[in-house]
Amino acid sequence: MPNGGTNNARDPKQPAPGDRLDSWKEIGAYLKRSVRTVTRWEQEQGLPVYRHKTGAVYAYKPEIDAWWAAHRKQIQVEIDNESAVALSPRKARSPWIVVSAGVAALSMAVALGWFAFRSPPRRTAKSVPLTAYPEIEGPPSLSPDGNQVAFHWKGDIWVKAVDGDGVRNITDTPGAEEASPAWSPDGRWISYVKNRAEVMVSTPLGGTTTRIASIKASPWGGTLAWVPDSKSLVIAEVPSEGNKIQAHLAMVSIATGEKKQITFPPGPGIGHFWPTVSPDGRSVAFAEFPQDSSANIYIQPLDGGVPRRITDDKANIRGLSWTPDGRELVFASDRNGVFRLWRMTAQTAAQGTPAGLVRLLSVFLNMRSRPASAQIVEGAGEDARFPSFSRPGPGRPVRLAYQQYRENQYIRRTALAGDSSSRMSSTSERLLYSSRSESEPQFSPDGHKIAFTSDRSGAWDLWVSDGQHEPVRRASMEGPPVLGPRWSPNSRQLAFFAPTGAAGNYQIYVVDESDGKPQLLSRDERYADFLPSWSHDGQTIYFGSGRGGKTQIWKMPARGGNPVQVTKGGGGDAWESLDGRLLYYTKVPEEGPGLWSVPVDGGEEHKVLDGPWFKGWALTQKGIFFGDWAAEGDGSKPVKFFTFKTLPITIGSVEKTDTGYLPSLTVSPDGRWLLYTSRERVDADLMLVDSFQ
Repeated sequence: MPNGGTNNARDPKQPAPGDRLDSWKEIGAYLKRSVRTVTRWEQEQGLPVYRHKTGAVYAYKPEIDAWWAAHRKQIQVEIDNESAVALSPRKARSPWIVVSAGVAALSMAVALGWFAFRSPPRRTAKSVPLTAYPEIEGPPSLSPDGNQVAFHWKGDIWVKAVDGDGVRNITDTPGAEEASPAWSPDGRWISYVKNRAEVMVSTPLGGTTTRIASIKASPWGGTLAWVPDSKSLVIAEVPSEGNKIQAHLAMVSIATGEKKQITFPPGPGIGHFWPTVSPDGRSVAFAEFPQDSSANIYIQPLDGGVPRRITDDKANIRGLSWTPDGRELVFASDRNGVFRLWRMTAQTAAQGTPAGLVRLLSVFLNMRSRPASAQIVEGAGEDARFPSFSRPGPGRPVRLAYQQYRENQYIRRTALAGDSSSRMSSTSERLLYSSRSESEPQFSPDGHKIAFTSDRSGAWDLWVSDGQHEPVRRASMEGPPVLGPRWSPNSRQLAFFAPTGAAGNYQIYVVDESDGKPQLLSRDERYADFLPSWSHDGQTIYFGSGRGGKTQIWKMPARGGNPVQVTKGGGGDAWESLDGRLLYYTKVPEEGPGLWSVPVDGGEEHKVLDGPWFKGWALTQKGIFFGDWAAEGDGSKPVKFFTFKTLPITIGSVEKTDTGYLPSLTVSPDGRWLLYTSRERVDADLMLVDSFQ
């Protein structure tokens, strides 16, 4: 029988179908106990649980049954008394702890002087489950006293006691989507966004709801943050007029709803997200995204000034928060392959510094210092996002809540009819899958191999499968994700892109399948180059790029060279026609669906179809296959086929698990198989670090 403390090395033989439990939530449900209880049993009673390299857990029902039979009598008393223990009052913390912490903090502040270049000594805390409801909970927002947490769940905003099981919804609006809750620093209000169009505030008890302002929120989220005086909010919004898609930050008055833009993102890019205001109310930190999967953190004075970059990553960011003492920023990043919480000094001026001097210091620091290093937040686990802090007070420590988000994507295969209709089979099968995620499949032109990306090794790398043996990893960037693999016409090379340029800009690489050594093709890391594809003669690579100020299709020699712009009206994902005369392309997701064509040497741009989305289409000898991801309803989504001569026809559909994002498609050269990325499972719970140091 494996022991709960040593279950990382061995895995039993493959169990019968349905015998595997793939999360703490499933293990708890099988034993009919809470997640907190089964995690304790694993540590104290040797509950047989296994861990992947990434930290995800799983168990097998036969082993759980055997453990239960052996330990039932031993833990029966604990089970009988668990409810009484849970209801017993918590012991008050000694005021001497608070006094000591205050003295230590004061001493540290004096030693550091104007800037907090070092973090205070801290002990390792441990995260425990805060919620374990079905579906997705979060992001969280802790009340200032740390006794309650507000979060999004099932389209509404809910509030739960941190030390209890009671939960109540403070919004209940049929047909509305209410998200992004944020608790005001004075504890009186919870703000949220309704239908991505309105900023609302409600009392923590619900009932009293007020509309503050209209907003055009970006689908990327990261919307609200309070100013410490609880009189204003900082929001991330997209301009309501024109066709700009970049989010900026604006200050909104709670009393009047008046908005004032405070950040001005450079273009092109996705913009500014995850605002958080320093505890002294003088600075705002935010994440700037040059593209969707990489970002860096900036700080600027709240009343205007020069943004100062404090990270230099090639990674994504999902959530950002100032620590209550104002010395550090805690953020969620996949900089080591998996999302975790990181902490780093914010290097902000001490309280009492005049605002003008703060601006001067921000410029000075921007010129003189390189971004500080970050450390993992001890006690918070993997798959962590959206940190939220309580505020310290007499007899209470600082609490940290975050969302633990886990997702499985598989690559599915469905058969296509051999005739001109290309009808899809009504069923599909899992083709490439693991305990993590697989994405972006691409058939090789000779039909013998499938390239795809996967984080099965802990980071998103490039893998190749021949359908007969275990997939083989063909390229890795040792941290930054490998994205968008595309085969060369001879099926020997693969082009892909990765966020390795300045500030995490995408750069294009080519790798020979035989040696696995990526070669950089992009010539200027200041610009984001992405989604490369080959011409049919193998001499040219087309790609999307923001180098012209707007995302367009460009091309360059396959061996490297100066790029040449092809489109003028926007573009992101392109494939050359089989005769080499036209380029078919879609635009970036923020500009919506549609398929266009343009001569390969440039010229008049013509809209071909309304339906295809970025990456969700495949060009073949017969025509174009695409998923109609914008179709109404929450059920399965249609897959359509366009022959170049007739209107698109619906040939089948993909499962409900594929809705809510933009999966990629590929069709085998012989037209027999269609592969697509399927989101099989998404689960998110809230976690708590009870005493953050």
